Amino acid sequence: MKNVLARSVRISLIVIGVTILSSANGQLLQLNQIPIGLLEHLKQVPLVWNATTASEQACLNQLDLFARSFDAGEPWALSMYDSWGKNPAGILFGNVFAFGNFDQCRRISHQGALAKVGGQHCTLYVDLSRTGVRAGAPLQYGVCMPDACDPPLVAQLTNAYFAANQMFVGNGPLLEKFCYRDEERSFPAVTIVAIVLFSVYGAVLLMATLVELVFFYQKREAPSYVKRFSLYTNLGHVFRIVPRTVGKDGVLECVNGIRALSMLWIIVNHVHDSALGIPTFNIPVRQEYAESYFGVLFHRLGGKAVDIFLMLSGMLVAIKMLRELERTNRLNVWELYLHRIVRITPAYAALILFGIAFVDVVGEGILYKLVAEELLNACHTSWWSALLYVQNYVHYESMCFVHTWYLSVDMQLYIVSPLLIYLLWRYGKRFIPAIVLLALLSISCVFATFMVNEYRLNRTAPRGDGLMPRKTYHPTHARMSVWLFGVLFGYLLHRTRDARVKLSKPVLALGWLLTIAILVVTGYSLKQLYIGDYTRILPIADAFYESLHRSFWAFAVMWVIFVCINQQGGIVDRFLGCPLWQPLSRLSYSMYLVHIAIQAITLTQALRFPVEFTVVNIFYTSFGLISLSAVIGTVWCVAFEYPFFGLEKFIFKKKQASD
Repeated sequence: MKNVLARSVRISLIVIGVTILSSANGQLLQLNQIPIGLLEHLKQVPLVWNATTASEQACLNQLDLFARSFDAGEPWALSMYDSWGKNPAGILFGNVFAFGNFDQCRRISHQGALAKVGGQHCTLYVDLSRTGVRAGAPLQYGVCMPDACDPPLVAQLTNAYFAANQMFVGNGPLLEKFCYRDEERSFPAVTIVAIVLFSVYGAVLLMATLVELVFFYQKREAPSYVKRFSLYTNLGHVFRIVPRTVGKDGVLECVNGIRALSMLWIIVNHVHDSALGIPTFNIPVRQEYAESYFGVLFHRLGGKAVDIFLMLSGMLVAIKMLRELERTNRLNVWELYLHRIVRITPAYAALILFGIAFVDVVGEGILYKLVAEELLNACHTSWWSALLYVQNYVHYESMCFVHTWYLSVDMQLYIVSPLLIYLLWRYGKRFIPAIVLLALLSISCVFATFMVNEYRLNRTAPRGDGLMPRKTYHPTHARMSVWLFGVLFGYLLHRTRDARVKLSKPVLALGWLLTIAILVVTGYSLKQLYIGDYTRILPIADAFYESLHRSFWAFAVMWVIFVCINQQGGIVDRFLGCPLWQPLSRLSYSMYLVHIAIQAITLTQALRFPVEFTVVNIFYTSFGLISLSAVIGTVWCVAFEYPFFGLEKFIFKKKQASD
C-alpha cells in the first residue's frame, strides 16, 4: 500500500512538474523547434507563394530544388540546412546568438538543371518579447538561403513563419546589410582612382629606395630629394635611438614614454569598447568585468589618455613658439600653419581615401557589411569637414573615422595658439590670468551643460536628449581647458629651462602624494559614478566630476614631467625616459590613425561565432592589435609622414636661403 501511495505521489509530482514546465518554460522548448519548423515552412513556400516578379520566381524555383534535394538526401541541400543556426545554449545567460556556420553556407554551390544555386547567409534579428522568453535582446539567427532570393524576399518568407509563432524578424527592412552572397562587384570610380594614386606613389617610394641603395653600395651620398622618399632612410629615422642627454637642453625624454604609453592605453581602451559590444555567449561575465575596478581602469579611465595628448600638445606648442619668439621676436603664422598641415594631413587624407575606396571590397563577415556601410556613408558625407578639421561640429552625427575627432580639436586649438602664445610672451605673467579664465570658462561650460540637461555618467541612468558626447566630449570649447593648462605648463618649462629647479624633499613628497591621490580618487570616483544605482548620487556630483577630472588628471601628468625634467623623477624618470620608447613615440600618430581601421576590419572579418569573454582574451586581442598597428603604422609613417617632413624642410630651407 505504501509503495502504491509513494508511486502515486511521484507520478503526481512529475505531472505537476511537466505542467509548470509547459506553462513557464514551454516557449524555451519552442525555440528548439525553429530550425525544423522553418525548414518545413520553406519547403511549402514554393507550393503556396505567388511570385509577382521574375526574381521572386527564380527564388521559388531554387527553394523548390532545395526542398526536393533535401528530401532526397543530397549532400549540398543537407549542408545548406546544417549551416543554419541552432537554438543557442544559455539563452537566459545572455547567449542570443545562433549565427550558424557562415563559411559552410558561403561555400555551397550546386549546378541545377536550370540554374546554379549558391549559399546566401542571412542573420535574422528575431524578436522574442511576445513569447515570454526573457532573453534581453533579439535572437540573432543565421539561416542559409539560395542566393537567388533577394534579402527583402528572405525577410518576407522567414517572417511568415516567425509571425505565426509569436515572433517577428525585427531587421527585415534592413536585411540587405545582414545577407552575404556572391555578387558581381564593379569598382566605383573612387576605388579606381585610389588604386592608381596608391600604386603611383608606392612606385615612387620604391624607386627612391632602390636608387638610394644603389648609391649606398657605391659608397656615395644619394641626392637629398631621393632620400626624402626613400623607405630605407625614413625607416632609419623612425627607429633611430638617441642616447639620453644630461641637463635640460630642450629634450623632454620622459615625454616619449608618456606619449607611447598613452597610445597603447588608447588601443587597449578601444579593444575594451569592442569587446563590450561584440556577440558574447557569457554576457553576465562580461558585465561583471565591466563593473570591476580593473574593467573601469582599462576601459572608462582609458579616455584620459586623450587628455594627456591634449596637454602635451599645448605644452609642446608653447615651448616651440616661445623659443621662436625669443630667437626672432616674431612668429611666421602661415609657416606655422603650413607646418601643422603637412605634419598631420597627408597620413590622415590617405586613411580617409583608403576607407572610402577599399573598406567595402576587402572582406565579408556576419557584421562586416553593417560596419563597412556605416563607415562609407560617414566618410562620403564628411570627408571634406574631416580634412578641414571641423567635423566635431559640422558632421557630428556622421564623423569619418569617429576617433579622429581629436584631430579637429587639436587643429582648432593650434589655429588660435599663435595669438595666445604671442600675448603670453609679450605680457608674461600678466596674461596668465586671461588663459586661466578661458580654461575656467571651458570647465564651467561642461558643468552647466551637465546640470541644465541633467546628464548622468551612470550606464543605467536615463540618456536625456542623447547628446552628452556631442555637447561635452567632442567639442573644442568643452575640451580646451586641458590644452590651455598645457600651454601654461609649457611657459613654465620655458622660463625655467636654463637652470635646474631643485625641489626640497618635503615638496617632492607632497607633490607625489597629491599626484597619487589625484590618480586614485579619479579612478575610484569614476567607478562610483558609472556603476551601481545612480539615484544614490546627486547629479551635481556627475557635473563636478566631468568638468574637473580631466584638468586634475593633466596636473598629475605635468608633475611627473616637471620632476623628470629636473632630474628628480628617480625610477619614474628612468622608465619614461628610456631611449627604447623613442621609436614607438614617433609611431604614435600613425598607430593612432590606423588602429581603428585594423580593429574594425579584422574583428568583423574574423567574427563567425559568438566569442567567450575572458580577461585573457581581451588582453590577447589588445597585444595583437598593438602589434598589427605598429607594423602597419610603420608603413603609414614612412610612406605618408616622413616624406612630407623632408619636403617641408626642403621648402623652408630654400625660403630661408633666399631670404
